Amino acid sequence: MSNANLLEVLRGKGVVDTESPDALTLELLTGGFWNRVYRLRSKENLSLDWVVKQFVQVPVNPMFPILPKAEHAALQFLRDHECAPTPIAFIADSPIDSLLVYAYVPGTSWNGDLDAAATLIARVQDIAINTFAKNTFRKLPSDALALQTHAEGMLKRHPGALSDSVRELRPAVLARKDYPKRRDVLVHTDCGPGNMVSSPNGLRLIDWQCPGIGDGIQDVVTFLSPAMQTLYGYPVLTAEQEQRFLGAYVSALADNASDAQETLAWFHSIRSSHHYRFAAYCAMRAQDTATSDAKTSRLYSLALQAEIQILHSLRLMGRA
Repeated sequence: MSNANLLEVLRGKGVVDTESPDALTLELLTGGFWNRVYRLRSKENLSLDWVVKQFVQVPVNPMFPILPKAEHAALQFLRDHECAPTPIAFIADSPIDSLLVYAYVPGTSWNGDLDAAATLIARVQDIAINTFAKNTFRKLPSDALALQTHAEGMLKRHPGALSDSVRELRPAVLARKDYPKRRDVLVHTDCGPGNMVSSPNGLRLIDWQCPGIGDGIQDVVTFLSPAMQTLYGYPVLTAEQEQRFLGAYVSALADNASDAQETLAWFHSIRSSHHYRFAAYCAMRAQDTATSDAKTSRLYSLALQAEIQILHSLRLMGRA
């Protein structure tokens, strides 16, 4: 697809006006795993500084599906909350697939500020779910059995030694009836450091392509996940960094000490099932790409080993 094709669609849909062809520039951005993302700017209108996301059609990803309408809805839901980009336009159907346009967030990838990351996640989760959100976003698995069942579905795609080695670390699921009542929140689901932008106006979460309604702890474990840190090119967080992040998160989210303790208790009781699911996903992706993309396969293999290490650590601490 040429830049001219993309601009032609945007003009045809009335997203951009009839500025001279030389006035608009498109720059292909890097960093995404799946979709093509461009920065659109105008030499005549300096306020026009947008991102154009072109969604690609790929096999359904069981962990991180590409949901264009849901991403647009998430940006609408989060508008004016200063935690995500501002939506400009959405084109559901075009000759070049779905297109999402939103305001460009100037800045750099996450700069390592754990307090800012934890506070941002808490701020998103503090936004009350309304009727629009309930009727728009998918419902996510949140209890241990549902998470592990999802993991098993991914492991079944590639029967063999690697999948079996992950199964050996499956956490025990106790027959409990006292799971705490968790408030439903909007969950990013792909809440890794690569999807956080350190802007002049504060940290922002981008790439809301697979949001859902569920337990906010999912985004907490996702951010802390050794696999996610590895996949985005960051070092695995230390135990001290993890504690700092969790302290900032519960301080920003909890109304009182009792709420904070309950949140931390739930985190420690459910996190091993989330990590198990991440390990299953990494094993699946490493095998999916083994013959077609050796570099990606090696990356997911490294992420898998990082996730296996934390599962071993949790088991030794009696938390798996």
